[in-house]
Amino acid sequence: MGSIKDWLDRKRRGYTDMDELMNPMVAWRLKQFVCIPEDQEHWLRHYFQFLDKNSTRLEFIVFYAQTAGGWTYERTAYRKLGEDAYSLLSERGPWSTTISALLDLGRRLPANTQSPVGHHAAGVSIERRPREPDPPPAPPRPAPPKADPPKMTKPVPQFAVGEHVVYPQHGVGKIMAIEDQEIAGEKIELLVIHFKNDKMTLRVPTPNVGKVGLRKLADEI
Repeated sequence: MGSIKDWLDRKRRGYTDMDELMNPMVAWRLKQFVCIPEDQEHWLRHYFQFLDKNSTRLEFIVFYAQTAGGWTYERTAYRKLGEDAYSLLSERGPWSTTISALLDLGRRLPANTQSPVGHHAAGVSIERRPREPDPPPAPPRPAPPKADPPKMTKPVPQFAVGEHVVYPQHGVGKIMAIEDQEIAGEKIELLVIHFKNDKMTLRVPTPNVGKVGLRKLADEI
């Protein structure tokens, strides 16, 4: 019972009207949880008994079917105080949140709060849900279009110290040095170019020579 009490304390502490609207179970008190072993019909049952906030008794039986992959959820039956028979709940609509909470709760609670022997839930049975046929195989996917051959990029020219180059905006200049400089934490190679006519020296990053149009002279001056 310790695990149930802990769960109830956590759920009942500080819940809001919105929480109750989204999941009415936060306002319920769990009184019994019984795990009823597999029977001749190959059902495993989880029985829950709650008292809602008006102290009305609510009962649920969650059915699991044995499959090749283990126990699989099948259906959930429900009745409240005064009703003789259980009704099956739809997994869609307002009961979907409650069913999901019951599945999770059944995995975490201790197996039994009372003996499953002779428990009335063992005598409740349902018809198996008809299994949907396997979907038809998907049509083969069309072959992907052939990728265009990679475009050939023009190789970046290599420059040397003492070489004359043409810079479209400033004319002919001479490479005085090639330096490494750290910019924004990254080491970048710079061409130090002096333009005699403009009496100006520029530093051009080598990755940008193509962007600025820097090129070699056809013949050295």
